[in-house]
Amino acid sequence: MKYLYLHGFASSPNSYKAQYMRQRFTDIGLTLHIPDLNLTDFSTTTLSDQLAYLDRTYLHNSEPLVVIGSSLGGFLAVQLAAKKTQVQKLVLFAPAFGFSQRIAKALGEENVTKWQQDDIREFYHYGLKRNVNLQFQFFVDAKNYSEEKLTRSLPILIFHGIHDDVVPASLSEEFAKRRSQVTLKLLDDDHALGKDLESIWQNIKHYCGF
Repeated sequence: MKYLYLHGFASSPNSYKAQYMRQRFTDIGLTLHIPDLNLTDFSTTTLSDQLAYLDRTYLHNSEPLVVIGSSLGGFLAVQLAAKKTQVQKLVLFAPAFGFSQRIAKALGEENVTKWQQDDIREFYHYGLKRNVNLQFQFFVDAKNYSEEKLTRSLPILIFHGIHDDVVPASLSEEFAKRRSQVTLKLLDDDHALGKDLESIWQNIKHYCGF
């Protein structure tokens, strides 16, 4: 079994949650792979690029995977599971369901139009700790993806904060209602889910059978 962690939008493998999870896996003698989803250039990457990279790097053989994803990483994990049966379990932290709609709502119609006209827009990059340009193609490409692409059944464990003002917990609730193998843990937390990572880890250990 291989274990994969996908970080969020404009983040990096060095995020606190990613490194916390890597250390917990190391403590029990397992390797947690954390790819850099910024690829060679964050400004030109798309979800399609990220998924293609993950496919050729981690899914080129029949080895089964457990994929952990945070926010956009959770959304990407669902896309992988939709296409690849090697993905046998998912663990999702505040998955960014309805991703392109979330971006459009957060920016507003006027700003989306300006982004399209300018072809680039600055976003704060949490991994680089500075503003970085992102091409409009990222948004165009993102509209091709939806959590509804996942039609096969597999075990999914979701953690979502009830105070999440980035991705509403109601989206995870709706996702869970339509799928029999989803376990949803609603937490007294926000989008970062940083209040009680130890409790989250204990749940993951039980779920994965460690």
